[in-house]
Formats: sequence, C-alpha cells, structure tokens
Amino acid sequence: MTGQARRMLGAFADLGAVDTTCFVGQWPYRLGAAADADDLRAHAERFGLRAIWVSHLASLFGFDTRTGNEAVLAACADDPLFRVVVTIDPRDADWTAQLDEAIGSGARGVRVAPGFHRYDVAGVRPVLEACGEHGIPLQLIARLDDARVRHPLSPAVDIEVHRIADLVREAPTLPMLLSGLNRADWIELNRHLGDAAPERVRLDLWHVNGPTHVADRLAEDPQRWVFGSGFPVQTPEATALQLAASALPAETLRAITSGNAAALLP
Repeated sequence: MTGQARRMLGAFADLGAVDTTCFVGQWPYRLGAAADADDLRAHAERFGLRAIWVSHLASLFGFDTRTGNEAVLAACADDPLFRVVVTIDPRDADWTAQLDEAIGSGARGVRVAPGFHRYDVAGVRPVLEACGEHGIPLQLIARLDDARVRHPLSPAVDIEVHRIADLVREAPTLPMLLSGLNRADWIELNRHLGDAAPERVRLDLWHVNGPTHVADRLAEDPQRWVFGSGFPVQTPEATALQLAASALPAETLRAITSGNAAALLP
C-alpha cells in the first residue's frame, strides 16, 4: 500500500465510522475470507470504527439460522463495539420464537437473505413487521458477492429490484437497510417507487465502488447511504478509500459514515 493510501485510510479512521455489514464465520468459497470476534476488533481498530453490525455466515449457509445466531450472540453480544444483527428465515415455523429469544439475548437487529435462502422477497413482510413491533431495524442482504465471480456451487441468487420495491412500498414507515445494491440498482429502485423512496430506507456502500467521482455523487442524497464493508467477504479498503478520497463535505461524510446508521440503530 502506498504512503498516500495509508494517509487516506488514516483520514477515514478519524471519522469514527459505523460498519453496518460485517460477519463472523467462514465464507465457504475463499479460505482467507473468515473472521472471528477478535478479527472484527482488529478491523475496527484499523479503520477507526465506533460500532460494527455483525451476524454469522453460518446462518446463510448452514442447515438452520439458529446455530449461527447463537454463536454470534455468544461471541459478540457483551461487547459494546458490536451490534448483533441475527439472521431470520421466515420459512422456519418457529422464526418468531427465534427472534424473541435472540432479542432477549442481546440482538439489536435482524438480517434476512432471501437470495441465499431461496424464497420470494414478499416473505420478508412479516419479519419486517415484527421488527417494527420490537423497534429494531431490518437489513435485507440483496447480495454479498458479485454474480460475475460467484462460485458455481453457491446457492445465492440476486434479487430482482422490483421485488424489493414492492416490499418497501408495502411498509414505507419501517426502518430498513438494503445491503449489496449498487448505484444503478438504486436508480432502478427509486424509479419503481416513483422517485419517492421512504426516508427510513437506506443502502450500504460496499457494492458502490468505482472512481472517486462515484462517491462524490452521494452528496445528491446524503441521508440515504451508510458505510458497510462486507468484511470479511469483501475487502474493506475499497469503500473506505473511496470515501476518504472524495470531495464530500465534512457534514455529509459524517452522515454517511456514522450518523445515518446511528439513526437506524444507536
């Protein structure tokens, strides 16, 4: 890494960001893509993070979601750095009991992954409503890797944007974070919503990488975006450097890196 890149990462660390998209566990298709709680603490120290939203990769790939949820709660729930965001599959007959138990054990939010668990996005609706009743945010994992380099054995499929738009339209007042969409997806989603996406819908940034000017355009809608790295599945430097190198005003950077996420989950 060049000296200039190190300086920019230092500038990013000074922002005190919240990383909304992190995991513990092993990504099945790349040996180096793994993290435990200590790895996440090192990640936080390197990037100056004040909080990390975390769930377990086993809840995406295992036989059930409960096992991974129990593991991440045991590893992270007692550390103030972490916001444990458990994974719920609405096809499970006992998902409401799982959610209640997880919240009782310290969970602060919910992730759903219809593209991994292979169900229609409409099935998220009751989970979203339950999150609203509990006063916690829901994070929808639209994708976690680029389809162009996805392992052929992966169960994941990308979610059609118009299906996400239908979900948003049905519950416009409930807080929701959409993870893994790129800027073109956001334009399409907004078009489906009639250029009136609800204020409480936000998107993370790990899949919005590109030249510096791409980050500069976030100023057009600064309350919409949050920092999310996808670590350890994705390399966090790309998104951090893009923000650090941007021409975004300081107030906008603070909103994107921490303020907007804190509005969803303090």
